Amino acid sequence: MARILLEHLSHSAALIDQALVHTATAAVAAGVALEEAAAWSRLPAQGLAEVLAAGEGEG
Repeated sequence: MARILLEHLSHSAALIDQALVHTATAAVAAGVALEEAAAWSRLPAQGLAEVLAAGEGEG
């Protein structure tokens, strides 16, 4: 039972991470400075730039 709970928590955390990246990339695409979006999302600016370049934050 504990294993199932941990699996669900892990999945939920991954979904939150995906939503955070998606929101940050959408903000940058809408004109927010990369450094500003990186600061409030607590993502490294370089990593966020790489996600943007790869198109991974879309959809």
